[in-house]
This record gives sequence, structure tokens and C-alpha cells, in this order.
Amino acid sequence: MSNNKLSNRPKVQPSITAADLPPALRVFWDTAPDNFKVASILSALACYCVLGTRLRAKYVYDLDPHALLLQIIILGEPGSGKSFTRPIVKQLLRPIRIKDQEMKRMEQAYVELKKKAAKNKQLPDEPITAPRIVQTITKAKLVKRADMFLRKYGETLAFFFFSEEIATMTESNKRAFADLNTMDRLAFDLGAEFSSDTLSDASYNADVDIIYCSLFCGTENALNEYINKRSVEGGNCTRKVLARIDEDLMGEDAPQFRQQTEAERQLVERTVDRLMKETYTDDDLIQPTHDIPVEWLNLPVRKWCDEQRQQVLKTGSRALNCFYKRSSVSAWRMACMCYHLWDEDPDQHAHVVKFYRFMANYILDGLMAKWGKQYEQMHKGDSDEEGNRVTLYDQLPKQFSRDQLRELIVKLDLSSPDRIFIAKWKKAKMIYQPDPQVEVFIKNY
Repeated sequence: MSNNKLSNRPKVQPSITAADLPPALRVFWDTAPDNFKVASILSALACYCVLGTRLRAKYVYDLDPHALLLQIIILGEPGSGKSFTRPIVKQLLRPIRIKDQEMKRMEQAYVELKKKAAKNKQLPDEPITAPRIVQTITKAKLVKRADMFLRKYGETLAFFFFSEEIATMTESNKRAFADLNTMDRLAFDLGAEFSSDTLSDASYNADVDIIYCSLFCGTENALNEYINKRSVEGGNCTRKVLARIDEDLMGEDAPQFRQQTEAERQLVERTVDRLMKETYTDDDLIQPTHDIPVEWLNLPVRKWCDEQRQQVLKTGSRALNCFYKRSSVSAWRMACMCYHLWDEDPDQHAHVVKFYRFMANYILDGLMAKWGKQYEQMHKGDSDEEGNRVTLYDQLPKQFSRDQLRELIVKLDLSSPDRIFIAKWKKAKMIYQPDPQVEVFIKNY
């Protein structure tokens, strides 16, 4: 990856196998070719998380519970096979799509009734509908749909944004969706309300909690237009999970996915039915939220985050310091869904932990490779070549003096003074000072 030097992260990261995945997710791993396995399970997880919109879990660093919300981007060249996402979405979200179609027919019938009715005729109340699958939509329409959730169910539900070409979203953004960047940020977290208050009678004004999972596919150029400089600087990019499917495909044949067996299809269907029943009652109301017991995952999450903080302290990388935090959140949400798909079986803890660590590294590597250097340049204001200033700790000898540290800081053109590094390294117990009267330090490996 292009920014390994920037983050000073290990090039070989832990891997997972099919055995580490719950059966309902393993199907999509087993049926995908090698370059598409991770992208396939990420696509499936986005769908499962939308189906499980009533699931909640408590993240170790937060007070409020999380909804399991994911924002996935599948990145590949034209013709690289990004359309593999379509059958996954159709299979997993079929029951939601059927409900959406029924509600949209109700909406259309009401529109037709309004057209035909006499001006002085009193119309029935507008039907309260709540479609959830979105491709392109205006801000006002999305606010209205989210408000309908509250009117119909009393609580918010997650939308699902799906587009096989991410350019569709950027084009929509130019036309009518001027607040897409803001909504992208707010939609990642439960309880972050979006407020709309305009003078236009054609608009729809409300204070609503808009949450959604998204699955977008696109090329490098389309992604650059969608996640522009403003989005990188504002942190939108940290909410994304990038999956590349075009690596090492030069001269390769078109990807070939295996058809699911009847047993696999039935397994997936049972899982989808279960998640739908955990969301909706037979009377088309919503079920109470379900808290997934994942306190046992707190220690592995803290351990991984501590490892990244050690790297931040060694490298001084602001990108790494920013990106690892939400990489952990996204990976943890995926792990929570996996645990739920494992029927919350304590015997599967080791598999879930392994999956969390793999995805946390995978997500962080993707963010650093795509936006790490750009983020560093924005926030550091320097024009260093990649890797100039990232290995300060590792370049120091086992025993070093403050003068040696200062000399290396000047050489690497770092902006932080030596006292900052000394203080942080001491606090993290990365160094110790044998004699308080002598400014000589020893590294703790």
C-alpha cells in the first residue's frame, strides 16, 4: 500500500478464513473468487446491518449505544466486476424491497387521487409510509421519509443507500443534495439529529435522526469527486470502509462467482427472515431494540487501539491518530453483527475477536493508503516526501540523549518540539530515564 511508510504499520496483517465467519456470512465468502472475498462479505454485512436496524451494542469508549451502521465503498476500474454487489443486495434485502414497493404504491395512489379530486373536495389524510432503500433522493424527501419513521413507528430506522456507480451520488449532490457531506457524517451515529428549517413551502422541515448504511461502487476518479478535500478535512472519509477489487487483475479473466447451493440459499433466507422478525411485528409495528452482549469484546478493542496509539507516538502521524479510531468503530460494528449471526454463542468469541482485528487493520490500511498523505499535508502544513518524518522513535538508538533527539527532529523537519515526544513517550512507558539529572533515555521495546 502506498502509505505504509507514512503509518509505519506492519505490511503483513492477520488474516481470516471461512471458519472465522458465521455461516450466514460464510456463504458469500465461499462463493466469491479470491480478490472479491472481503468485498463480498462487506457487501453482505452492510445489508445484514440494515436488516438488523433494531440491534444495539455498547462500544467500550462511548456512553450511548450504537446502531450497527456501515458505509462501504467497493473500488475498482471500469469492467472490474463491481456489479457483483447487485445480486447480494437483491437477495438479502428482498423483504424490505417488497415492503417499499407496497408503500410506494400507496403513495402513488394518493397522488393520483389528489389529481382527480375536485378542488373543494376534502381528501383523506396522506398515507404514512416508510420506504427504506434509496438510490438518489433530495434532502427534503429524505427528511420527510425519516420523519415518517417517527410518525409511523415512534423511532428511527436505518435507510440503505445503494448505488452501483458512486458518480450517481455526486451528480445528485450537485443537483439537490447539497447537505450530503453533513448527512454522511451525522448518519454514521445514532442520535445525531439533522435539522431542516427553510422558508420554501416545497421543502419539508423537521428535526430528525437520519441514519443509514450505504454500499457504493465506483472508480478511483469517481471516489475522488465524492470524497473531496472538504470531506477529507471534515472527517467524512474516516467513516468509509474501502474494499479494492482491481488489484492484480491485469490480464486476468472476468471474475467467476460460484452459484449458491440450495442449502446455502435456505440458510441465508432463514437469517434474513430472522432479522426481519427482530425488526417488525406481525402488525407492521417495530420490535423493541435488542442489546447485543459484547462486553467481552472490550479488552480486545482496547488492546488493538493501544497498539495503534503506540504507532502514533512512534511516528507522529496525525492521519493514523485520526483514522484508527473510526476504523475500530466500523470493525467493532461488523464484529457485533457477526456475533449476532453466530446466535451470540460464547463459544465463538475467539472467531469474533479474530474477525475484529482483521477488519480493523483492513479498514485502517485502506484509509491510510487512500487519504493518509493528503490528511497529513492538510493538518501538518508541510511538503515532506512520504516517510520523511514517520520513524522518529525507530530511528533513535536504544539509548539516546535529548541532543540526539533534537538533531533527528531537525533532520526530519518535524514541527513538534523534543519535549512533546519525551513527555508522550514517558507517559506511554515507551522510554525511561535512569537518572533524572541526566537527559539520557532508554527505549522500552
